[in-house]
Amino acid sequence: MVKTEDTPDMADGWREVFKRSRVLPPPSQTVRLALDNHFTQSLGSQLTLSRLTAAHLPQAQETTGGGQEVTYQLRVTLFDRSHQHFFGNTWKSPSLRMKNKKIPVNEVLYFHTSLRLPSTVVVLELVSLSPRPDGSQQALGRGFAVLELFTNRPEAQAADGDRRLNLHHGSPRSLLHPLVKATDDYSSLLTTIDGAHLDCAVKNHQALVSVMHLLPENVLISGKEKIPGLAASPTGDSLLRPQPLKMLPFTLHRLTISLQPSLEKFESQLLQLINDDCRNTKQPGSEAALRTVVIQERRLLVGVHNGWCFLDKPQVVVLEAAAAGSRGRADSTSKQSAPVKDRSALSTLPHTLGLRGSLELKLTNHHALAIVFQLEWVFSAPMGRETMLSAASTSRAAFLQCLRWGAWCPFRESADWKGEEIQLVLQGGARPNPHAVMVYRTEMSAKAQSPAPLSAPGSAQAKDTITFRLSSAPERKASSPKASLRTKREDESRRRRSPSSPSQGQKNIQPTSPPESPQGPGLSLSQLAATSRYPTISHSSSALPWQQSFPSLLHPSPLASAHQLSHVACSGVGNIAHLEMDLHREGDGPLSAQDEGDQLQELPFTPVHAPVITLGVSMPSSSSVGSRSSLAHLYSAGFPDIVDSAGQAAEVLDPTEPVPFDPQREESDPLQGNLLVFQFLAFNRIPTAGVAANWPENIHFTFQFYRFPPVTSQQLKLLTSDKVQQQAAGLLPCVLASINKDGTFNSASPGLQVQFRVDSLKPGERRWFLRYLALHTMHIDVWDSDSLLLIGSTAVELKYMLRQGKSAVQALHEVEVLTTDYLGDDTLLTSTDVGLRPARTPMSVHTIIRGRLHIRTGNIGKNAAQAPGPEMEAQPNLNGPDGRRRKLDCMAAVRRREGTDEPKVTDRTTEARFAREPHQIKPSGKHSEAEAIGNMLSRSITTQHLLYAGLGAAEYMEFVLKNPFNVPQTVTIHSDDPELSVITTTEEWAYFKALTETPTPLEENMFHLEEGAPGPKVYLRPRESIHIPLKYQSFLCDHTVALQGPSFQPTHKGSQVAKRNLSNIVAAKTIKVTFSAEDGKPMAICQLNVEPTPHVVDQTFRLYHPELSFLKKAIRLPPWNDPEAVGDPDVRTHISVRCSDPNVICQTRMLAPGEPQDVYLKVPGSPSPHIKMFFVMVFTDRWMAAPSQIWQIYVHFLERVDVSCVTGQRSCQSLVLRGKQAVRKVKCFSSHPQEIQVDPAGVFLLPPAALQELQLKLQPWRAGSRFLYVNAVDVEQRRLVTAWLLCLNVHRPVLSKAFEVCVPVCGGRGSSRKITYTNPYSSSRAFLLRSDHPDLLQFKEEKFQISGGETYTIGLRFAPSQSAGSVEILVYVNNLEEKTEETFCVKVNYS
Repeated sequence: MVKTEDTPDMADGWREVFKRSRVLPPPSQTVRLALDNHFTQSLGSQLTLSRLTAAHLPQAQETTGGGQEVTYQLRVTLFDRSHQHFFGNTWKSPSLRMKNKKIPVNEVLYFHTSLRLPSTVVVLELVSLSPRPDGSQQALGRGFAVLELFTNRPEAQAADGDRRLNLHHGSPRSLLHPLVKATDDYSSLLTTIDGAHLDCAVKNHQALVSVMHLLPENVLISGKEKIPGLAASPTGDSLLRPQPLKMLPFTLHRLTISLQPSLEKFESQLLQLINDDCRNTKQPGSEAALRTVVIQERRLLVGVHNGWCFLDKPQVVVLEAAAAGSRGRADSTSKQSAPVKDRSALSTLPHTLGLRGSLELKLTNHHALAIVFQLEWVFSAPMGRETMLSAASTSRAAFLQCLRWGAWCPFRESADWKGEEIQLVLQGGARPNPHAVMVYRTEMSAKAQSPAPLSAPGSAQAKDTITFRLSSAPERKASSPKASLRTKREDESRRRRSPSSPSQGQKNIQPTSPPESPQGPGLSLSQLAATSRYPTISHSSSALPWQQSFPSLLHPSPLASAHQLSHVACSGVGNIAHLEMDLHREGDGPLSAQDEGDQLQELPFTPVHAPVITLGVSMPSSSSVGSRSSLAHLYSAGFPDIVDSAGQAAEVLDPTEPVPFDPQREESDPLQGNLLVFQFLAFNRIPTAGVAANWPENIHFTFQFYRFPPVTSQQLKLLTSDKVQQQAAGLLPCVLASINKDGTFNSASPGLQVQFRVDSLKPGERRWFLRYLALHTMHIDVWDSDSLLLIGSTAVELKYMLRQGKSAVQALHEVEVLTTDYLGDDTLLTSTDVGLRPARTPMSVHTIIRGRLHIRTGNIGKNAAQAPGPEMEAQPNLNGPDGRRRKLDCMAAVRRREGTDEPKVTDRTTEARFAREPHQIKPSGKHSEAEAIGNMLSRSITTQHLLYAGLGAAEYMEFVLKNPFNVPQTVTIHSDDPELSVITTTEEWAYFKALTETPTPLEENMFHLEEGAPGPKVYLRPRESIHIPLKYQSFLCDHTVALQGPSFQPTHKGSQVAKRNLSNIVAAKTIKVTFSAEDGKPMAICQLNVEPTPHVVDQTFRLYHPELSFLKKAIRLPPWNDPEAVGDPDVRTHISVRCSDPNVICQTRMLAPGEPQDVYLKVPGSPSPHIKMFFVMVFTDRWMAAPSQIWQIYVHFLERVDVSCVTGQRSCQSLVLRGKQAVRKVKCFSSHPQEIQVDPAGVFLLPPAALQELQLKLQPWRAGSRFLYVNAVDVEQRRLVTAWLLCLNVHRPVLSKAFEVCVPVCGGRGSSRKITYTNPYSSSRAFLLRSDHPDLLQFKEEKFQISGGETYTIGLRFAPSQSAGSVEILVYVNNLEEKTEETFCVKVNYS
């Protein structure tokens, strides 16, 4: 017998090639686009790289400091510029040297691809390699070039010929910038290196067709590289005229598999783990929890692999127990293939599995060729109520799980297996394998596969093995291979017919998955015969997107789902992206580096949320300036002027120019007070699909400035002048005006002005306030006051409010109001889709500009003694009379909690109360007298401190503790509040001392910690004094949320003040720290009076989610700029997060240096229309001294409704609205009124506890997955009653006819065409004409009526276009009920 393991010569052969052959898959959207264009055949290409001319590379860097010459390297990668995605592999040239400003390359590359699209290009990068002292090489990018492969011609052939490519400055990573995606001409955005170019040539290579089975698609490879299965060429280029090696037939027979410790125990442990996992995911006592998962079939996959790919599709055979091998065929529906239900039946099975018959394989004599075995079990899972089947249903669903795999190289040099029995050790665990699947592993198998030496003689029996014989006799015939080949052909035809096969499902939902393995084997005959017994599991409409599995016959294994089915989506809006992730990892502990394998790519999923305005690249531009006509229209509206204290107009700053900021000049300003003014002037409507041209009519704003409470403005009307709008063609902004109580609007005083007064700041706070203005932006949410729907969000830079010594400044901003829309890929509605839930498709993020807001900001300098009238304040002064009253109330609450007497001088009312109730303070009896003496002694040893605390900020202090006795003491420190703690770590103590510049001594190992003790202990010598470091830090605050809707008109005249909400600040409290001696008596007491201080909000997020379900969200941060890590790439920034709501799970994970950090959130659900608000604090220092960012997150919970419909056709959906406690006047609004009509459309009366049925009439015009909103609003109180989230899955209709028309560009008159339509009915019918592009196509008559069987000519009028291109327009012929009769596709070419 020949025993084989992971021998070194095998690692040098097949495994070495397999490790080099890992490739990235192309985007799934590109693959589908190629299939839609009928590019199914792969095309071979040859790329010749001649030489590179680099005349202007710096000569000073051509040698290193040690005198060694710098070498160069050329790197080549495929790139999809439509989706900004690198794919395939990166080919690297050998080391190159420069001679006379030229670098000779002289390399020929080959590849084949079916993605013959103009978006597929080749990126070539030149890097310089310089040696490091440790022997490694440092690569530095010197420039890159882009090579276009295919043209726009319909045949999409390669653009052959010689090329000269210009080199551009920078790195190929610049192609990932959002600006580059919007253009096809890179030369306009990239800077060219003068005199640097690359000479190359590209052409078709038809000779590559004969060896395409040896190489996967999209792999760049040199002809000099040795490819297993390809004969070597005497010229050195084996791919120029490739000659595949001859394939010889071999027979694999007498195959048995041994699983340890026995087959019975192996399967028993496996079933126990799966059933326990299923029970843990079900509710206790449920019907599904009582059912068990059983084994349906044992299968083996056998294929020939050359390190790059399988030479042919692997064969699949059914294994059976050796004792039952003589009964029936292996692929028949025998007792062994039935579900194993009886435990006693398992005990009679032997320890081995066998294959009855043999397998035919075709091999070629090459040392790097391997036969790959994969052992997988088919399990039968129960289907209960959660699968939308009846309770009496006994159907079960099957799923696969890979258990073991192995690879054996028959032609390596040390192999001598002819006529011998081969025994191969099978592997398990998360190790790279040719099928790219997760493999089951137990602790016993892990120990068996460990590289530890074998000590016991019988230890070799603890390994799972496969035993077989390989013969080259061609005359051997086998029955199982025929069944496998027949199964493969039947499965291929099945995959073509069924839209819900596992391979297609995985292709649709995994565009960013790991390298796609070859098509796996088809189902065995027993499963094909029993297809009707295992129908597809359907999903309820309440299932969340990340809870949906593949709609296929074979479902993912529950063992692998935790590792393979996590979800992610990268937002294209900015540098903060949203992801859906699982917060917990499976497994008991971290995996070793050997067992971890490759990083799993996550399935794409885009969450539903409102736009995210980030601080950085994606921030809405506040530097834009409107046209002169817009400015003239604004200045003629009569807005109030911003003037200084002397009545002079404030100096106007240009928002397009940088602002000089001098902190010393700001701090030395004699006008220490600041009156900050925000004037909301006008709003520009931008036409949006699905809404009317006059939307919105009324708006209001929500925002928060500095430490002031959140502000909700009153309702504002958008005024339009018919005379002016006709002249300006509707491009002028709409002036905002407040609405009176009687419904009329105040046109005499347009706009909304909100003022904030900041003066008499605490010591040191002015510097923070100036820093806030210089670095922050103020987030503004814009709402539709009628429907209470979010229009969009924007941000205004506050740096233009810095006065820099001036008496007053002002700036006019025009900012874009943005929102994000999520659209899935289009799906074609066919007859096979009826009744089936479509597979999950990736969604793309689109940024939509909803409008432009005109806002004027100003800052008026004031003396600290000056105070404006009360009608001008939007927030009372924190240090004014109202602030003093609030402080007294806080201190009174503190003293009441403490239980001590309140000083009479603080409040006359309190003094009178104590005078009326003398018995409350008069001591009575010996007990009261002793208590009074105890309180007096306690106050004598109590030291009080007043602390201003903010959310998440750590306040550091040191308490001087003195031992008053002449004997040493061990003092125990106890705090009655966990938010005040003793710093026991020396590193943390030193950090806070350096941060606060405290000059007191630092002592190491000062505290002694004991388990169960009330606090740390410290030893004091007689009469010794030490400094005890204390830290107060609170992460909890009030989460009161203001009701959604605009505020009402103020009662007093002349004020345009926004509504003031309660501030979300930490609660006032009193904390005592007791220092107790060894006898338990207090030696000293530190009393800390905490007074809350409002915090600054840096970011605001609004998320929308279905009600009563967990929201799993991840926010991706960009790489943080750590000043300590400059120049040292190994230094990691310690990023940690905390949440103000203890019910919200907030976590972060440490990644590699330079990688983005993810903040994970898990928020419990609430009923609709509840809004949950909380804060997330992001810390970038190790000891979390102060938060670098504070995010305010709103989660809007809505009722979810799933709707499946077809474009252009009206669908109906019913909703139920439940009445509350009182009678309400309700009106329903939709986010897209032109696509969703709500019946009743007007205001209706909703009685208490009543049920009102709402009828939705949906007629969408865009295919794909979309999210729309419907709000039920109380029109009297302007409050939200209920909100619905409509999850649309819109299909494309079945086309009846297709047409093509050419329209000249810039013709000015467009073009007219005619098409005919015949009434298929015998009676007269009326029809309606609809188009998905009404701006491009108009009908002569939108409604017509014809008799039965007659033909009608439809007149089409195409609008002119200013640019060349093509667009497909769908024409719908609907009946009077808006049901589609016919659909025509007209392709318009503008040329």
